[in-house]
Amino acid sequence: MTTEQNNRQDLELARRAQAGEESAWREIYETTYQGLFGLLCYQTGDRDAAKDLLQETYVTAMRKLPGYFGTGPLGGWLRSIALRKSLDWRRTLMRQARRKLAFAAEAPSEAPGPEPPRFDAERAAFAGALKKLSAKQRAALLLRELEELSFAEIAETLGCGEATARVHYHRARESMRRLLGTSPRSTLADEMEGSRP
Repeated sequence: MTTEQNNRQDLELARRAQAGEESAWREIYETTYQGLFGLLCYQTGDRDAAKDLLQETYVTAMRKLPGYFGTGPLGGWLRSIALRKSLDWRRTLMRQARRKLAFAAEAPSEAPGPEPPRFDAERAAFAGALKKLSAKQRAALLLRELEELSFAEIAETLGCGEATARVHYHRARESMRRLLGTSPRSTLADEMEGSRP
């Protein structure tokens, strides 16, 4: 089946879901939730936050479904929504962290805030290395290695040019190789096994 035929099928599925057909929504969810959840887990480093963002992704998709015209895969359209949700989540955390630091500077005797998310010992190095990447580098790496998207699809998801998507991906690979001393592909594949809702 060609890409155009796949996109037409996705558009038909989206229109059925928009019309309120429950089985269409179920099909959309069942064919996309694992990949989206994995992406959100790696973007946030927090399974609970990823579950919340996954739910928000589908709620937003339901509301914006009339804006999906079948020009690309439905899964890619959903990934774009999920990625925006994770970037907004990270920006919110950074704003909160800055406020807490400013408050701590004024009141150093205050009790410390909540601990950051913890990872199992065997995942700590991987998670730490992944966190050191920029959000777009991390997304490019995950979309290429786990979702096996083309650079054109990654560029569309990230909202940048294809050349920029390639740069994000290659810089992410080099950083992960330097930080872990391994191939990101094998490490990502192993870690993905643990990223299920």
